[in-house]
Amino acid sequence: MCMKEHVEKTDGTTFPGKTFADAVLRPVFNIQREYYYKPFIKISKAHVVMLYEQKIIDLNESKKLIEGLNEIEKKDFSAVEYNTSYEDMFFTVESKLEDIIGEDVAGRLHIARSRNDLDICEFRMVLRVKVIEIMERLNNFRKVLLNLSKEHIETVMPAYTHTQPAQPTTLAHYLLAFYDSLSRDYERIKKVYENINLSPIGAVAITTTGFPINRERMCELLGFNDVIENSYDCIAGSDYLMELASTLMILNTNMSKLIKDTLDFCTKEFNAFYLTDPYVQKSSIMPQKRNPSSLEHTRPMASAAIGEANCVFNMLHNTPFGDIVDTEEQLQPHLYKSIENTIKVLNIFTSVFATMKVNKDLLLNRSKEGFITVTELADTLVREKGLSFRKSHKITASIVKHLINNNLSIGDITPEILDELAQEVGVQELNISPQDISKALDPVNFVNIRKVTGGPAPEETRRMLENREIKIKEDIDFYREISKDLEDSEKILGDTVNNLLLIGI
Repeated sequence: MCMKEHVEKTDGTTFPGKTFADAVLRPVFNIQREYYYKPFIKISKAHVVMLYEQKIIDLNESKKLIEGLNEIEKKDFSAVEYNTSYEDMFFTVESKLEDIIGEDVAGRLHIARSRNDLDICEFRMVLRVKVIEIMERLNNFRKVLLNLSKEHIETVMPAYTHTQPAQPTTLAHYLLAFYDSLSRDYERIKKVYENINLSPIGAVAITTTGFPINRERMCELLGFNDVIENSYDCIAGSDYLMELASTLMILNTNMSKLIKDTLDFCTKEFNAFYLTDPYVQKSSIMPQKRNPSSLEHTRPMASAAIGEANCVFNMLHNTPFGDIVDTEEQLQPHLYKSIENTIKVLNIFTSVFATMKVNKDLLLNRSKEGFITVTELADTLVREKGLSFRKSHKITASIVKHLINNNLSIGDITPEILDELAQEVGVQELNISPQDISKALDPVNFVNIRKVTGGPAPEETRRMLENREIKIKEDIDFYREISKDLEDSEKILGDTVNNLLLIGI
């Protein structure tokens, strides 16, 4: 038997071929069944209302269509299996509607619409809900970061560059830096939402229709903020997907940095953060172990979120600017998985950071180690003795080297040592007092005098916190407002449909 005969025997000679159905159509149907059935019914009901209001179909047809859709909506569509007699969910539902109200009336539903604009509308309706969920979880975590920052405005700790202790800062200053990164993520997500929540309905296949439809009315009934004006853009533009994907990649990359630092701070060697019992696991053999498994599991979650989001670019790359519904149907689950993992990461960190303990005394002591306050000693020599910073830097570098070579600590610096080392670089006696040296090398003083905008001084940190508390209230209000808008649109559609059914009764 030749290959052609073999394929025709196994796949058949009519649409759809078994291989095509098994590899593509059945998996796509399962995706449609899980995510798009309810949006499909909502869009269909809104479409019936609009067609009636525009006098494209009559009242009797409208009522029959709504009653048929209501009956289908009550059925458990999750139990429906793919049937090769129907290409996808669209035709499956259309067939069920024909069984209920008759083929002729059911066929009126498809006036002035296509799977192109219908599918894109479903994608956008699902994604906007998921984006709102990200907003909620990101707000929850940011609130926890703000609360933790308020508790640790004066918790002095080392700041690190190149993974080495660099200068003293505070835990609040450190946490607010992450908070600000996540706030920019929130702004990106808000913009993504605005670009997702636009209606493509009415584009039909690509060029709209000769029927006098009302796209703005559909936009209102389905809770969109506005209409995508150009009908070609409605069905071909996919940048809203890439915008969401890139935002998810940025957010999870930001979170991955916090994951890395937090796991380091939980080690016995760092011993700065102590996770409470619900978020650590015991070793199966070593009874002393407290494994921060809750956080360890977030690493692959964040990586998976980035990888799934990157699939969006890989799948859309080099596709034509035209109908990309088929591509998007297989693409969407990658976005959903990325969102799911992102939410898990945010949920875990919200719980862990809301309950963890901080070793304040240890962090303060660490700030006194490693000569990380000598930058302020160099600055003091500039301010008090009029030295150039370059010369002052040489002197303090010599001091650190001298202390290390002689197995001394930073507390062993004396005016005499300073004068001796200053003379080696051509500076006469500095005449700096022990009190000035001690003050310059005190990590608490180091932090307190850094009052420049954005610095770690407690008063500046409090100012930043106040501003961020105002802004997050605005962000929470935005989240609540758009959530309510979607709830209201559901009620508007429901009331409109019910009122249509009551006409003439």
